[in-house]
Amino acid sequence: MPGKLLPALPLLAALLAAGHAIASDGVLLITFIDKPPYYYLSASGNKPGGFLLTHAQRVFEQAGIRTRVEPRPSMRALVEIEHATQPVCSVGWFRNAERERFGRFSEPLFRDPPMIVATRSDRLARFKPYAGAGALVADPALVPGTVAGFAYGSYLDELLRQRSGHIDATAQTMQQNLAKVGLGRVDYAFVDQAEFSWWRRQAGLRGLPLAGLNLPDLPAGNLRYLLCSKQVDDVTMQRINRAIAALPKPQAPE
Repeated sequence: MPGKLLPALPLLAALLAAGHAIASDGVLLITFIDKPPYYYLSASGNKPGGFLLTHAQRVFEQAGIRTRVEPRPSMRALVEIEHATQPVCSVGWFRNAERERFGRFSEPLFRDPPMIVATRSDRLARFKPYAGAGALVADPALVPGTVAGFAYGSYLDELLRQRSGHIDATAQTMQQNLAKVGLGRVDYAFVDQAEFSWWRRQAGLRGLPLAGLNLPDLPAGNLRYLLCSKQVDDVTMQRINRAIAALPKPQAPE
């Protein structure tokens, strides 16, 4: 019986060798989601941009790896990595046990700035009595707005989960959520400083009276990584990690 399997071995070896050649010699697919100012498509829709995407491209250049860069919805980006048939990396993901099950993480690219509270500038005085986010979220008198399906980090996620009062989770994007704040449809929202600074300068939000408030118990932001498929081999990951270590960390725009 073993003798009958031998003719298939050269074909199997050839397929494995071809897969390795694609991983080490081909153009590596890099994907990104829409999350300005971290990564996004230009207004014309044909040019990738964002400070963290630009930094990731420098990492690959430093590593001597040729790439092609394509946008993806967030769920599709994860599915492509979990069920990959080719090497692919996606930029800027948080690390967790579920993603470690199907992917490979680089060394950290960036740590997010801390979350702040966004509210209307004419309502800032209303927030002075609160010593921190814990007291604020626990108060049912003020309604927070959240983005549907969005994770805010373990501390805020737990505070929101325990809240007994109403949460408006109908916004589909951060832009929509901040617009609700500025129009007074919700009392406040949590947003990281980089996103807040970017969005408040964009058309549709520029004229709204938005203000940011720091709270002492809001933790440091999460680390962001490259998340790669298992087809990205050890040698390539080592090259990527050496390049990350060699380059200065990027700075979020203010």
